[in-house]
Amino acid sequence: MGARLAERAQMPELTDRERFVLQQMATGQSNQEIGFTLRIAESTVKTHVNSILSKLGVGDRTQAAIVALKRGIAKL
Repeated sequence: MGARLAERAQMPELTDRERFVLQQMATGQSNQEIGFTLRIAESTVKTHVNSILSKLGVGDRTQAAIVALKRGIAKL
């Protein structure tokens, strides 16, 4: 429990939109699919994804999905 709290304190908070995009990423949706769901351009989704990767300190979508599952942001 303490490790999770320390982990959260070290990482900047995600916005509500970033959290939603991350949840969709964790389910395997593409940028295009996420954009369609949110009614935003794919380039805007890419901006959100890049921000998420940076804030989580990970290098790709797979690692971001793992962090989302570990932090309870997304569920299988």
